[in-house]
Order: sequence, then structure tokens, then C-alpha cells
Amino acid sequence: FDVLAQSAIDQAGDSLRVVCPDIVGRGQSDWLKDPQGYQVGTYAADMLQLLALLQATTLDWLGTSMGGLIGMAVAGQPELPVWARIRRLVLNDVGPTIERQALQRIGQYLGRTGRFDHVQQAANAMWLVSSSFGPHTPAQWLALTQHQLKPLGDGSSQLTLHYDPAIAEAFKSLTQEGALAAEAQLWQLYDQITARTLVLRGAE
Repeated sequence: FDVLAQSAIDQAGDSLRVVCPDIVGRGQSDWLKDPQGYQVGTYAADMLQLLALLQATTLDWLGTSMGGLIGMAVAGQPELPVWARIRRLVLNDVGPTIERQALQRIGQYLGRTGRFDHVQQAANAMWLVSSSFGPHTPAQWLALTQHQLKPLGDGSSQLTLHYDPAIAEAFKSLTQEGALAAEAQLWQLYDQITARTLVLRGAE
């Protein structure tokens, strides 16, 4: 999301501060000892801790997919402190309905962090998984991929995706009944949102 973040800063100038956190288990954040903690509730609690540190006077939230789910979980909580009250909420490619087809698609690749000899090889693999996300040039796929990689750490020069593969454990343990219960919770949170909200359907 670097391109989007930079574009927002360029348009707003000094009047805007953009914060792009790495959620636990991903990027530069720590990994959890118990993989069952990789849930939206955990992520939302972490973001509330971050917001307490930031103490923003005005808070707008833009979330794509998981980031949107976390935004709903935060924005849908009543009686939050002033610094955690979202003024404007953008939900991109996500809503309170959990689609089984989408879950099955994510389950096909989640947890498979791979081994790559170079960034281009990883970019090619990412394109195979994510080509339905829309048209990008090879240079754009390369840029999108290189921030998601880290050295494998086994003494070789190979690379792997920069997230905890155990994230897949919590995801795969989600039953149909659990998914329905989670969807009911999301709808309850969604109905409690008071922020001005824009919902975008992500397609290609």
C-alpha cells in the first residue's frame, strides 16, 4: 500500500499523517506463540493499543480485505475514547458477509510461504496467485512483491514470504458454524458503525 499512502500524502501535504502498521505475524511485527491468536479480535485489540499511543485528534481508516475487517471491529465498538473514534471509514473489497468461495481461495495458498531464488521468481509466483486482483505491469508486480520477502534464514541466499506460516492454522480450523458465528458478529459491529463509510467492491 506504499503507492496509495504516498499518493494520499502528496495530495494532503503536511495536514495528513499516514500510519501503515504491520499486523502481528506479518512483516516487521512479532509472531505469536499460539497461532489461534491470529484472529480479527486480536488485531483490533492491537490497533486500539496503537491508537492509544498515537492519540490522533482526527482518525480516518482505510482498510482492504483484512484491514477492512479490523476497521469494522474498531469502528463498530461503542463508547470508544476520542482518539479511537473513526471519523471516516473506507472498506475496500470487504464487508460483513463472509463468502465461502473467498475463504476456500485464500486457503489454497495461505501458509505456503515458499522458497525463491530471486525476487523475480517470487513475483512470478505472486502473479499466479493474485492475477485476478487486476492488471499490473511486470515492474509493478516486482515492486508489490519485494516488500513481502525476507531471507529464508537457513544460510542460503533464498527468499521467502515475510509472514508466519502458522497463520494458516487458525484459518483452516474455521468451521462453517464458526464462519456463520463470525459473520453474525461482523454484522453486529457493522450496524454499530457511526463513521461516515464508503464501501468499495474490489473487482479486478
